[in-house]
Amino acid sequence: MAVPGLSHVLDDDGILSFIFDTPDSRVNLLDGRILQEMGQLLDRARSTDEVRALLFKSAKPKMFIAGMDVEQIAGVNDAYQAAEGARFGQAVFQRIHELGKPSACAIGGPCMGGGTELALACSFRVASDDSAVRIGLPEVQIGIIPGFGGTQRLPRLVGLPAALDLILTGRAIAGRRARRVGLVDRVAPAAYVEREARALLLRALADGTASVGASLRRKRALWIRAVESVPFLRRQALERARKATARKVDPASYPAPFRALEAIEAALTESLPQGLDVEARIAGELIPTPTSKNLIWLFKSRTALTARDGAGRALPRKVGRVAVLGAGIMGGGIAQLAADRGISVRLKDIRYEALLQALRTARTVWDYKLRRGRITPGELMQKMAYISPTLDESGLAHVDVAIEAVVEDLDVKRRLLARLEQRLDERAVFASNTSSLPIHDIAAGSRHPERVVGMHFFNPVHRMPLVEVIAGRDSSPESVATVRALAIRLGKVPVVVRDGPGFLVNRILSFYLNEAMQLLSEGVRIEAVDHAMTAFGMPMGPFELLDQIGLDTARHVADVLRQAFGERVGATDAVVGRLVSDERLGSKSGRGFYRYRGGKKTTTDAEVYRLIDHPGPRRLPPEVIQERLVYSMVNEAALCLEDGVVGEPRDLDVAMVMGTGFPPFRGGLLRHTDAVGVPVVVDRLSRLSESQGGRFRPAELLQQMVREQRRFYPLP
Repeated sequence: MAVPGLSHVLDDDGILSFIFDTPDSRVNLLDGRILQEMGQLLDRARSTDEVRALLFKSAKPKMFIAGMDVEQIAGVNDAYQAAEGARFGQAVFQRIHELGKPSACAIGGPCMGGGTELALACSFRVASDDSAVRIGLPEVQIGIIPGFGGTQRLPRLVGLPAALDLILTGRAIAGRRARRVGLVDRVAPAAYVEREARALLLRALADGTASVGASLRRKRALWIRAVESVPFLRRQALERARKATARKVDPASYPAPFRALEAIEAALTESLPQGLDVEARIAGELIPTPTSKNLIWLFKSRTALTARDGAGRALPRKVGRVAVLGAGIMGGGIAQLAADRGISVRLKDIRYEALLQALRTARTVWDYKLRRGRITPGELMQKMAYISPTLDESGLAHVDVAIEAVVEDLDVKRRLLARLEQRLDERAVFASNTSSLPIHDIAAGSRHPERVVGMHFFNPVHRMPLVEVIAGRDSSPESVATVRALAIRLGKVPVVVRDGPGFLVNRILSFYLNEAMQLLSEGVRIEAVDHAMTAFGMPMGPFELLDQIGLDTARHVADVLRQAFGERVGATDAVVGRLVSDERLGSKSGRGFYRYRGGKKTTTDAEVYRLIDHPGPRRLPPEVIQERLVYSMVNEAALCLEDGVVGEPRDLDVAMVMGTGFPPFRGGLLRHTDAVGVPVVVDRLSRLSESQGGRFRPAELLQQMVREQRRFYPLP
């Protein structure tokens, strides 16, 4: 009897089709039961002449296999058990390889992780040219390496350079690019993928060989073959890859790509069975690590937040058209996102030049995708056609959601809302992209405050995954659900937060930046603070971050928050105000805390110390700097939970990782707090409160957790 998620059928040509269809899910996943069933079917196929070839396909449209069920990986805490699990998967796929009968995969959609490793074990692969197709080995992104043969078969198939790029980054590529690198043998229109795969199987049967795919592939360049076969050149290539990876991530924090290099080297120097053994051992050692557990937890949390059935008690309104009001960089980015997903966009501004700049912003993103082979020139023009720029307000009556991205000025936003209410459909939602202004204040005086919601994107729009969906005091559940569903459709991770100054991310981040300013005013050097936080794992230090945000923007946010939280955030305004008065706006003006040339940071600007009356160099250990900055965020995060700004610790942690770059390997701000120990954090906050002032006074929630011996998350 077939297990749920996998069925099979043998046709008159002797082709045994394995059909994947995970029940009650939009994606297909591999798990232990499916692998076991596959193994048994392959054993039977070996013992009968009725089965002449194998075909692997999906019953779901635009879907192949999204990978291994991550829940099964997350539940393994023993290195030996993890390695044995990898060896089991390897053995199943090795049976495909050793069967001596031609095999093919018909890839019509996402083919990730274990799905790609299954495809690699086949004689050949046919992929759809549909944009839904993404093929890759993303395991390093959850702190492990491919464990079902990926590190061994991919280098043998596509060569060392392409394998290094795919395995060490975890990136996924489209069907056409996969064809160029040799990962798939043919690309066909979606309706003909299975037919092409069957044609190759029949050709292989007619030729009496299972290696038809080899004749379809380009021969690797001589220099690639030389790098793979000459020990000195191979060591050089691997060392260059190791150094390039080390410039991006710390080996101690993210060991997976560095361990993947060990497995890839084995693919070039050992037999396939020996290489598979190396791969399984390394995968087993990585799966139980804290880094892997935290990255897997983040993956699961992100998946939960983007579930379409998570809208709560209200159903979202279907969105076919949107308006974007304000054609700055942010407006252009939002318009590009919507058009990229086939949503008609009315892009409105009062200046022709602003519309041109927004269109250039959108075109830049698509040009990058075009260069990477993710879209065709025809698709680029088709996507551009979804954006309709306008200088007037015509057409707004037909949109379902209007997203304002005008200047961060309360009066301007209120006037815009009042004017649009006369033109918008009676059910249309007005979504404000404000970064700090309370939604209730924007909706004040509105005739329909229930249709006003916050939709806070982060810059750059096409890269930052987070969107804060802000439920105002009067926002209706349907309006909130509509904006949340729209964010998911745009490929973002929505976190629903309650209205209030700074909402969630900017509120917590402001206390982090404020403490950095406090350290600066005490005499600590700019670069010392930034280096301490990059060593902690942040993508950049607080002062470089301020330069990227824009010091004028930071001052505006600080003004809003100071009205709500008083002098707890006073240091930011005192320092940033002086720099803005000196026309230092950050990277966009060429100078802020650092100097910039061509948009790139050069050196710390020593003139800053004179402007702020810096008292002179004060040396503090990096651990002390990290403690003050991180615990200032922890304390404010606890206050946000007390205030009901966010529903649960999970949402807060995901928002901080995806909105601020808080180190993913630490799992999030509150998971990091659990790892340190809530009593330890409260003790340190109490001591800091005595030495630095009341801004460090431990939140009542933290003190209560100590008394009740509670954590933010249950023990695994």
